[in-house]
Amino acid sequence: MFKGSSGIVKFTRGLGQMGYGLPKRGWIVVAWKEFLEAIRDRRTILNVIILPLVLMPIIIALPIVMISPKTLPPKVMVVICDKNATDLVSYFNSISEADLSIRFDCKGNYSEMILNGDIDLIVEVPSGFSENLSRGRSSHVFYYYDPLSTKSSSAIGVVQEPISSYSRKVLLDRLKEINLSIDYVNPVIAVAKQVTRSGGEVGAGEMITAMILPMMVGVIAITGAGTFAIDMVAGERERRTIEALLTNPVSKMEILLGKFSSLIVLSIISGLSTLLSTLLGIGLSLEFSLSGVGSNQTVTMGLPNPVYAILGVLLTVILGGLTGNAALVAASSFAKTFKEAEQYVGALFFVLMLPMIIVPYAPTSLHPLLRLLPITSLAMFARDTILMSDPLAIATSFFSSVIYLVIFLVLSARLFGRESVIFG
Repeated sequence: MFKGSSGIVKFTRGLGQMGYGLPKRGWIVVAWKEFLEAIRDRRTILNVIILPLVLMPIIIALPIVMISPKTLPPKVMVVICDKNATDLVSYFNSISEADLSIRFDCKGNYSEMILNGDIDLIVEVPSGFSENLSRGRSSHVFYYYDPLSTKSSSAIGVVQEPISSYSRKVLLDRLKEINLSIDYVNPVIAVAKQVTRSGGEVGAGEMITAMILPMMVGVIAITGAGTFAIDMVAGERERRTIEALLTNPVSKMEILLGKFSSLIVLSIISGLSTLLSTLLGIGLSLEFSLSGVGSNQTVTMGLPNPVYAILGVLLTVILGGLTGNAALVAASSFAKTFKEAEQYVGALFFVLMLPMIIVPYAPTSLHPLLRLLPITSLAMFARDTILMSDPLAIATSFFSSVIYLVIFLVLSARLFGRESVIFG
């Protein structure tokens, strides 16, 4: 049997008399007490682990999945009004991402069929289509769709590939008749070349991950243990338990250090669960993306350098968790009740999250400034580490984050030590 600072400390009821010993350090006892109180609450598991793992992939991937022809194939009707345009039919038959029907009867109320939801997209090949092409002219193909329906609008992307292929085939035939090549009509060809520090190609998945990951991990690191940060000051004050805690032979700094230690563990758990769910959401988005419809294009998923990415994410979670929790503790110190603290912290959440959201969309010219500002330095540090920026940029964003962390910690420690925190 082991004994802690206040007698026998049991792990759970299920383990009975199987106990453990705690080092004779006040802040560790406080940290363990706070952590056990948090994980014993079912809402902790729900808010910190289950909800991020379940909701984040849905939030990221659901819009793409809902409009992707791979999941909900649109109903496409091709109306051939020119009986001589039969060679175009084979191109439309190559479409596999739609519920396709081809008819040669031009009669029918297109508007009624689309607005009633019977058909998502109608492609009309008008009469005279083949004759115009044979004379070297241009011919039109008409799309009838509902602009207020995402399924109807996205269906256009499904039929554009076969029409473009047929148009290219007609163009090649015309050039062949006059002994010209495709280079004659494409005198200038633009080739995009990526410039990366690693020297390798960056895929769509890597670009999306580098944009979203720093923002999501930073936001969750700051807000992941927000409820517990409120409860450890305003909640204990409202329950009148903070007096008993402060009368123990433990200094206020040890109490604050112990509480912060438990909060950072909860922030790391929340940040990592959000990281996994975000990567899953990005993977699903790429899988059902419209970019690959009708072509052999593939997208890659991953990070520029897994070691740098993991290091950057973990350090961002730790720095962000400590910084955010210190700010939340400082705000909670002004509240007399848990409900009042939630109101203060609700506004603070938006103040902390807004800079994180700005970073992925900020121009490169603003990056040096963002590395020096509070909160944005956290997101920039994660981004710089993931993308393997130059060491000076990484060091600047890291030390800026540490400086602001110290400022918030000192502020929260001074506010936590006030008598008003104890007596309200």
